[in-house]
Amino acid sequence: MTDRISRVRGTAARANTPSDPSSSDSIRHRAPGDEALRAALGEDGYRHLGHHRQERGTALGELADLVCSTAREADRLHGKLRRHAAHVRDRLDDTLNPRLDPAFVPVTGLLTSTGHTTDLHAARFAQQMNQLTLVLESYQAAARRTRA
Repeated sequence: MTDRISRVRGTAARANTPSDPSSSDSIRHRAPGDEALRAALGEDGYRHLGHHRQERGTALGELADLVCSTAREADRLHGKLRRHAAHVRDRLDDTLNPRLDPAFVPVTGLLTSTGHTTDLHAARFAQQMNQLTLVLESYQAAARRTRA
């Protein structure tokens, strides 16, 4: 179990690491929340999570639902961070375009405002991945107790 949880934490660290921009547009990125669940639970455990989630009104069912919604929120925040990064990249491309008149290039405060927003998005995403780790640990402990 500790190995699987460390894989979730590793997924969070990898998701915060910028990738090669040339390859990032050409391939579809996996959702880090869902990927973390699959890495921590394995395919059988991931399937059991879905079955437990359908058990409405039970503690394990509600916890499984919380795990899935936490992972979905991490995926949503990751998408938001990626969209913001693309926007920043576009603004930097415009700024560095040699064909533009330098008098009309918006450079004042460009990195200050975009850097702060990027930091906020990245911090919120990292916080959500940490939350996913905690909820997943609780789910795994509860699932072990019900099997025993």
